[in-house]
Amino acid sequence: MPKGWNHPKDTRGRYRPMFIESYELALEKWLENHRLWEIGKHPAQMEYPEETKDCRFYAEWSGNPPSVEYYNPNKWSLKEANCYQVYENVTEGTPLSPVFESLKEVESWLVDSLDYDWSSAKEFCRTYYAPTFTGTMPASWINAPKEAEKGKEIKKVVPVVRNNKRSRGL
Repeated sequence: MPKGWNHPKDTRGRYRPMFIESYELALEKWLENHRLWEIGKHPAQMEYPEETKDCRFYAEWSGNPPSVEYYNPNKWSLKEANCYQVYENVTEGTPLSPVFESLKEVESWLVDSLDYDWSSAKEFCRTYYAPTFTGTMPASWINAPKEAEKGKEIKKVVPVVRNNKRSRGL
């Protein structure tokens, strides 16, 4: 984030969820995939010829182009985006913290505001994410071994983390 960044808000004053990726970049990627589709060279057409043969347009396969309302309106250079802000990214992303000029400031904020211990705060700043939920579920829900097919319930702890480059907040 650049210093002084103010995340957009809706008409009720709430932060508007959005992907951190710029709309311009998301649209460029979508259009490139569309162009590949038109000439029959999209990777999905090569890998899944039967499934894609009835899709005349890329949008029929992937969905419509990105919507400007869900993406960052800015395309910052690395020089411009020289600060940090903690985002939740279970949805498209909304800020949890103010904008900071250093990762040390982020660490301190995590400890002071979110009750992180110092070790966890340092790890968050090193990896740029933290699991938001862990839980157990029947093994049959996660393609478990044959025991699940025999009616046995096997439980595994599965971290649920949405961590992709489109939604990463730091």
